[in-house]
Amino acid sequence: MIPSDFSNIGAKIRKERRSKGFSQSELSKKLEISPSYLNLLESGRRTITVPLLIKVGNELGISLKDLTIESNKRILSDVMDVLSNEIFEDLDITNQETAEFIGSNPNVAKALLTLNDSYKSFQEDMQNRLESMDINSSISEKPTRLPVEIVSDFLQDNKNYFHSLELSSESLREKIGLDLGPNIGSGLKITNYLKKFHNVQVKIIPLDEEEKSVKQFDSKNKVLKLSEMLTYASRNFHLAYQVAYLEGQDLINEIIDKNNIESKEVIPLLTISLFNYYASAMMMPYESFLRSAKKHKYDIEILMHQYACSFEQVTHRLTNLQRSKNEGVPFHFLKTDIAGNVSKRFSLSGIHIPRHGGSCPRWNVYLAFLNPGKIQPQISRMPDGKVYFCIARAFEKGIEKHGMPKSFVSIGLGCDIQYANELVYSRGIDLSNKQLQTPIGVSCRICPRIECQQRAYPPIDKDLKLDVTYRGLSPYVTS
Repeated sequence: MIPSDFSNIGAKIRKERRSKGFSQSELSKKLEISPSYLNLLESGRRTITVPLLIKVGNELGISLKDLTIESNKRILSDVMDVLSNEIFEDLDITNQETAEFIGSNPNVAKALLTLNDSYKSFQEDMQNRLESMDINSSISEKPTRLPVEIVSDFLQDNKNYFHSLELSSESLREKIGLDLGPNIGSGLKITNYLKKFHNVQVKIIPLDEEEKSVKQFDSKNKVLKLSEMLTYASRNFHLAYQVAYLEGQDLINEIIDKNNIESKEVIPLLTISLFNYYASAMMMPYESFLRSAKKHKYDIEILMHQYACSFEQVTHRLTNLQRSKNEGVPFHFLKTDIAGNVSKRFSLSGIHIPRHGGSCPRWNVYLAFLNPGKIQPQISRMPDGKVYFCIARAFEKGIEKHGMPKSFVSIGLGCDIQYANELVYSRGIDLSNKQLQTPIGVSCRICPRIECQQRAYPPIDKDLKLDVTYRGLSPYVTS
């Protein structure tokens, strides 16, 4: 029997082989096996040996970690999150049963996630209609998977790295004349480039002229309007985004077409994400940025000053550093508001981030709201024993004007504990001291820690046998 960690590995090999442009005959020759045997491996009818697995990884230029466990671990966590819903309580599905099912049926598990996303979308649509009392309106379109989740999974599947955009942005940066070091004067250089090569005029709009938008491109008159209330980092980023919009569309369309994305709702959202990626790569070029990140032990504030970028821009860029044979630390990243709504999520560290909110309040990304502006480190231990080193910072976001409502967000960044020494934020912390580890979970419904004082719901895989005469650390602790 194929181990669950190696399940679906044949399909992964086939996908990577095709993406590298190898035929079965070509790859089998490199592996010194017959094409027919490779076909059996890719179709899942033969178990691959570890030595051959290593050889496959070397020939395709990917790690064993990518070929084996990580994608299924993420699917497992997502499915467990779905099954934590109270509608499944009577089924008594155990975590072990879920793991065994996904080990042998990963595609069915993905289908379940898609169905759940459709269900969530339908729920939200109906709730919105009820709240607006629009009971007579009909549902003209069938409920679909949430576009933001499709984009999130797409970025995850591609490790949030797009080589063609990296190369194009580097070439364009050189063409514009941006220095390899700090982005001093980059805004002026990009502005001049837009005027010279695209006849686009950049106009800074006073606040009293336009308060509802921070950026607007008038394609007819070729005018890019930017609010004067934008920070210099944000202004520069919007300028880079505009160049990406004018020169990177073909590359981005190629990525979308190659991945057979056809949804009219998903394409605009994914396109914006890829334009943002392009702009970020232009402002923080891969080689220079990675070299500086390693030199300064991923000190985000130093990188902010060096590249004239914001905290969010820098932390997000750190998740892109996955170029083959020249990788950075594999980070996870999330952005959440004070209500726990996760607007951005990505994980290369292996830690699970819930698809629909409801994360653990013990996690420092939420505790950061108690002390905004300060970067707070945390050694986080998950119920499965995996330990991560995480940092978080909460801050105000929005137009800095008296009386203007602000939004409060928190950015979380982290990695497996094995990489913690590479980060400046671990300095002075005894990483081996288990007493410093904060027990966290994914969400209450799938977390086994009954005794947690922060518990809001009982776990779904345990019988609820309450004692009316006894109260433990949580309402669900039994005597």
